[in-house]
Amino acid sequence: MVENVNRTHFILTNKLIKRSKNNLDLYSLDKNGNVVDRDRTYIPIKTIDELYILKKCIIDTETLSFLSDNNIIVHFFSRNQRATGSFFPNSKNSVNKSGFCFLQQLRAFDDKEHRLYIAKQITKGHIKNMIINLKYYKINNNLSENYKLIDKQNSIQEIMGVEGISKKEYYECWNQIITNQKSFKFTKRSKRPPADKINVLISYFNSRVYSICLCEIYKTELDPRISFLHEPNYRNLSLHLDIAEIFKPIFDRLIFTILNKKMLKDSHFAKNNGLWKLSPDGIKIIELEIIKKLSKIKNINGMQLNLRYIILKEINNLKKCIIEYSEYTSYENSS
Repeated sequence: MVENVNRTHFILTNKLIKRSKNNLDLYSLDKNGNVVDRDRTYIPIKTIDELYILKKCIIDTETLSFLSDNNIIVHFFSRNQRATGSFFPNSKNSVNKSGFCFLQQLRAFDDKEHRLYIAKQITKGHIKNMIINLKYYKINNNLSENYKLIDKQNSIQEIMGVEGISKKEYYECWNQIITNQKSFKFTKRSKRPPADKINVLISYFNSRVYSICLCEIYKTELDPRISFLHEPNYRNLSLHLDIAEIFKPIFDRLIFTILNKKMLKDSHFAKNNGLWKLSPDGIKIIELEIIKKLSKIKNINGMQLNLRYIILKEINNLKKCIIEYSEYTSYENSS
């Protein structure tokens, strides 16, 4: 199964992926990994911006070069629907990375005061957007006090401590928002592996937010390896984790909408070997809603912008702060 959602294509069954002139040809694979010739799908290359591969696929270097030449990003997920990596183009069509920008990013990271300032602004955006969500659902909370504490912290570890407490308090409010308590009662956050259906949803959405932010970073001169809130030491890429913190609460609102409108049912989840995951039909429902969210136009200071462009604009605002040491205030969702 290949789903096309606004130039983003999701491969949800096992496929062989090959170049064929200016198309991608996709052949189904049987359970033994053999090609089923009669089951062929083709996708014109000009209709693709991103590929999400959520099943076992076979792809050769010629096809990857073809994707790179056409500036197409490929995201890979494990069998448990956890993002495992992305293939990013490095061709004449890609954004050239500036040596000057890279050096400034390193200098900003090594400048303890400047790094702390950026980390605080990112975390304040994260907490503020959680507060906005709870306010929308008329839920009393103490997150505003945590928000005020951020400026008083003197280290990255202290900032992340306040953020961790804030997320815990935020998640404790979810059962006041989610109406279908029988199927989607929230107990606690669990990641690897997600312990239940609600945690599968959170993990899936978070993976998508990370992928979206990483894609937008690659449209700028910033290097995705150098982050400010998250420690980059033991990760290949980490800046997208920083940016995602600001925007994850905005996608949480989408989780609430999907569940409260009963768009997902128990049949959209499966448990194999003790691990929960979404069915292909469940992924399709979610992805259609994510694309709608990304495409929705908002008025930002007189400009008509969609969410994907807002994320790109946020990254460029951060870039200006890094290079010019200018003031930076992270994005706050207005609705």
